[in-house]
Amino acid sequence: MPSSQVTILGAGVVGLTTAITLAQRGVRARVLFDPSRVGQSSWVAPALFTPYAGTEPARFARWTRGAFAKLKAIASESPESGVRMGELREYCYQRSHYQAWMTELLAMRELAPPAPCATANTSVRPHVDMLRYMPWLEAQARGLGVEFVARVVGSLSEAAGPEDRALINCSGVGARRLVPDPLVKPMHGQLVHCPNDLGLTHSVHDDAPGGLVTYVFTFADRLVLGGTFEAGRDDAQTDGPALEAIVDRCRELLRLDGFPRWAELAKTRSRVIAGVRPTRGLGSEYEHTRVERDRLPDGRPLIHNYGHGRAGVTLSWATAADAADLTLEAIA
Repeated sequence: MPSSQVTILGAGVVGLTTAITLAQRGVRARVLFDPSRVGQSSWVAPALFTPYAGTEPARFARWTRGAFAKLKAIASESPESGVRMGELREYCYQRSHYQAWMTELLAMRELAPPAPCATANTSVRPHVDMLRYMPWLEAQARGLGVEFVARVVGSLSEAAGPEDRALINCSGVGARRLVPDPLVKPMHGQLVHCPNDLGLTHSVHDDAPGGLVTYVFTFADRLVLGGTFEAGRDDAQTDGPALEAIVDRCRELLRLDGFPRWAELAKTRSRVIAGVRPTRGLGSEYEHTRVERDRLPDGRPLIHNYGHGRAGVTLSWATAADAADLTLEAIA
């Protein structure tokens, strides 16, 4: 369908994977992005394959399977992308929340839980180095002919050009204002990057015994330590006490893991980062992801693909495929 053009609003990981998927299916695509938001969300994600159950179990299971297969293939076929398969050890103070199908998908194995943990497990999952992955995605999109336009829009109607057959809304946090969607909630997070000078080869994660998830994710040239989770905060500012608390928790998690050099973690730090997650849902729901067809005021198709919360990198390829299907059905 080479004569059809669509606009994708948003150049985060969801917008880029959606643009690539549509371009691969023969649609001329352009991406509109707000230059002031670049680097505040997708670029600073931790990021490791960590599915968070949303509000639709069957859809979530399908997305998780599809996204895992896609990222695993990218790790094998395109190592320059920054995606690699690596070990994650999880230490849980509550009983395991994993369903059988996910345990099988991740080839998860139980570990002897150290006190006071209730369970522990190990699995091999996609690790995504966002500082390499985002430029790689953009290069893939440009190679397929996707056009990028820096423009701040005041409405979804304004985003759709006169030549567009459809608009795909991947605006993330911006959907709160643009749709408008009151279920969208900004969620502030902070991270610490440090050199991997300890010889750590696996990643570690816990299940938030004190209300905050703690993790150390291992990449080729650094470790990513996290994190924080502050509802309603929409800025890219860091604060010292929160960062120091992250380091303290991460050291304790490595000590729990039995890593001998845990006390040396983050003695030097290469970067501290803050960003905003585009969560969506009522109350304590954060991953009520919206992928569905709508209409612009002039009747043209509007496809929503936003509200991924903590699972944007994890599920982006799967929701992009669904958004592309809806778009092609609408403009056929």
